[in-house]
Amino acid sequence: MTDSARWLNRNFAGWSNLTAQEKRAIRDFPVLWSIFELRATGRNGQRPDASPERICQAVDDLEVEPTSEVFQRAKIYFSSRYFHAGNPTVAYSHLQVNDAFQGRVRDALLDAGAGTGVVLIGLLLVVNRLRKNFLHGGKAAYAFADQLDNFRHANAVLMSAIPLWD
Repeated sequence: MTDSARWLNRNFAGWSNLTAQEKRAIRDFPVLWSIFELRATGRNGQRPDASPERICQAVDDLEVEPTSEVFQRAKIYFSSRYFHAGNPTVAYSHLQVNDAFQGRVRDALLDAGAGTGVVLIGLLLVVNRLRKNFLHGGKAAYAFADQLDNFRHANAVLMSAIPLWD
């Protein structure tokens, strides 16, 4: 049996430069996403599928108010990463948010008075795009460099969101 950590250090340039904390956040992310996808969108006999449409519907259908200090901290972090003076940053363009959901993300991250459901939808749409870039090689292209805060906030959002569908 091959030890994946050893293999990554030997065969993936840049992996050995990441801290243990960065590696842990990166490795935890897909597991947390999978649990979120199951709980939030795999209800009532539906196949789990956390597409943007299904994420919006899952949050809209919540029977509890999605409040969490974690969501507010993530909103602050992602809004400063993806917008400067109300304008999208280069990092935001790399997210490649579908045009149909640009307004939801912008409202969630930039509107100081956005409701908690609006904020949660926007955060989950951002996390969805991080997932896409993670699983389709976008993050690996630069060896996950400087991604700790992205994944730390994404993981925190997922851990706070998952219990909303218990």
